[in-house]
Amino acid sequence: MKSIAVYLGSAPSCKDIFKGLAYELGFRLGQAGLTLVYGGAAVGTMGSLANGARDAGGEVVGVFPRGFLGTQEVRESGLEVVQHGLTKFIETADFAERKQVMEDLSDGCIVMPGSFGTLDELFTYACNRAIDLHRKPIFVLNFEGYYDPLKQLLANMQEAGFLKPVMADALTFCDTVEEVMAYVGQ
Repeated sequence: MKSIAVYLGSAPSCKDIFKGLAYELGFRLGQAGLTLVYGGAAVGTMGSLANGARDAGGEVVGVFPRGFLGTQEVRESGLEVVQHGLTKFIETADFAERKQVMEDLSDGCIVMPGSFGTLDELFTYACNRAIDLHRKPIFVLNFEGYYDPLKQLLANMQEAGFLKPVMADALTFCDTVEEVMAYVGQ
C-alpha cells in the first residue's frame, strides 16, 4: 500500500479528542511513508489529519470541490476552509468527482468519525467494491464505539438478507490508530 484515502469530518465544533485522534493518525501515516489522500479542508479533523501527516514529513494530497466555501458553521466562524501547503492540491468540479478522484488515487481507505459526508464517502467506496469496481480494503476507525451503530446496521442488513456476509466483512473495524496501522503501515 502506497497511498490511503481518509474520510472524516470538517466540523470545527467537533470534540478536541477527535482532532487529536486525526492528528495521531496523520502523523502515523506520514511516518509510515504512506501518501495521505483526503478532502483538502483546513478545518475540523481534516485539518488536524493533514497537519499530523505534514509534521511527520508525509506527502499529503488534498482533493477539494471548486468553489466550495464550507458549511454554514465554517463560513460563520471566519475560518479558512482550504488547507494550504499540501504536497498536491486537486480541484474537482463537485463532491461526486472528489469521491472518485480520492478512490482512484488510493490503495484503500480509512473512515474516521464524521457526519453525513463521511458516511456518503464510506458507502460510495463500499458500493464500488461491492460491484467489483475495485478490491481495495476499507478500515473503519471505531474510536470509543463511534461506529457501533453501523456495525449493528450491517448485522440487521445481513439478517434481512440484503447484505451478504462477504460484503459486511469487507469493512474492517479497528478500535485504535495502532490497530489501523497494523493493517496499512506494513
